[in-house]
Amino acid sequence: MNIKDLQADMRNVDIRFRVVKKGEIKTVQSRDGKELTLSEVEVGDSTGRIILTLWDQFIQMLDEGDVAEVRNGFVKVIRSELRLNVGKYGELVKIEDADDFVEITDIPDFFPKPPENYRPSYRRR
Repeated sequence: MNIKDLQADMRNVDIRFRVVKKGEIKTVQSRDGKELTLSEVEVGDSTGRIILTLWDQFIQMLDEGDVAEVRNGFVKVIRSELRLNVGKYGELVKIEDADDFVEITDIPDFFPKPPENYRPSYRRR
């Protein structure tokens, strides 16, 4: 799958990308009061870019320029932007031998967007 093909609320996403820019690490409180760390990472392939949200143990796995893959991830809409997530059932794998993958300078500055009239589907908790 390519980044340009990602859509709001997609599940079971398997996608390979290069890390373009790693954001600062932030500390947030979960609903149950636990402190969690997160980092928003800009990633891309030959078709575009998306923000990948990394939590806790995944943050230190990737650096700028690394190639990695999300397996069984999902896409959410946050503040009218698509965000790629690993989730608790997903997997993040760093690809060591990826010299043939698109370079950062060749990644287009295209971010897929949710539909203008997007409304999140109601999910019970």
